[in-house]
Amino acid sequence: MKRAILREAAASARSQMVASGLTFAVVAGMCIAVLLTTGRTVAAEEAALEAIDAAGTRSITVRSSDTRSLTAGLLDRLVTIDGIESLAGFGPVTDVRNAHVPDGEPVPSRTAFGELGGHRLIELDGVPNAAIASDVASETLRLRDGVGAVTNADGFELEVIGSIAIPEHLGFMDRIVVVPSSTEEALAGTTPDAPISLLVVQADSPGQVEALTEVLREYLSDADLQAVSIETSAELAAVRSAVSGELGQYGRTTVLGILAVSALVIGINILALAIMRRKDFGRRRALGARRSLIIALLLAQVGITAGMGAVTASVATTMISAMLNSPFPGWGFTSAVAALGTLCAMAAAMPPAVYAARREPLHELRVP
Repeated sequence: MKRAILREAAASARSQMVASGLTFAVVAGMCIAVLLTTGRTVAAEEAALEAIDAAGTRSITVRSSDTRSLTAGLLDRLVTIDGIESLAGFGPVTDVRNAHVPDGEPVPSRTAFGELGGHRLIELDGVPNAAIASDVASETLRLRDGVGAVTNADGFELEVIGSIAIPEHLGFMDRIVVVPSSTEEALAGTTPDAPISLLVVQADSPGQVEALTEVLREYLSDADLQAVSIETSAELAAVRSAVSGELGQYGRTTVLGILAVSALVIGINILALAIMRRKDFGRRRALGARRSLIIALLLAQVGITAGMGAVTASVATTMISAMLNSPFPGWGFTSAVAALGTLCAMAAAMPPAVYAARREPLHELRVP
């Protein structure tokens, strides 16, 4: 039954080229207009938000010049707080050099606690005196394949056994040798209350930065406030929300306006089509066709034509944007616009379809 309705709708669409062509053109024009206006706005918004996020809109950095103010035990208390994606604490800086190049350029080394770059900072593969280094640090230390021995000023030697990816919000630490806390504890006998000079908290979302900052202030209430400073991305988070809100509002307004005009034109077109086919519909009704069949035929005809117009316009606009190197909102947004255009056309065709189905068949057959 469904296939028969689709075949009949496709045949009707081919036989009434004027109405089908107008529906095709309106839906195609609607998709092109949305993609060239709101689509570019969405692409610009995504690019702007990506640039803002790269600056670390979810990070909170606590620095301490007094090693007694912050300890590694603070991470154990913070890990139970909702809204925190990751925690990383770092001890005071110690310069290290390549053990085979004593006069080489030094690189900062820090004891680390928590998580960094998706790695749990614990003892690595059971290797004693183990450390990991960023790619920049390995290059500076001239470590072959990113592995090798490094020493500090006291002659203490560590074995760099691999590399670690530095997250974007820790870009200021792109050149660092990380000593996992358990390794440091085994070597130097430190405790969970080991001093840290830097604490970085990554929130789940920009909107949680302000609340987490207040929580941190409460935990640090006993610390020397002159020695501790808190740097947040609250201002960047506010800018992010403003950019998202303004551009999003503009995009929604534009789409609604285009949809309203397109729906009005399609509704008038389908109403005219229903009036032109009133004898055909009356004959079907007189032969026993249900009202739902008439509605289904009209909606299927409009859906087929509108779908073709939406897909054609979306593909063409995407190809042209790629050729001109214009902002592209992505296939998800483009597919959503095509689906929305088709559904909008079918929704606009519903009132005329109901009108055609509710007409009395005997009355329609009398129409000359």
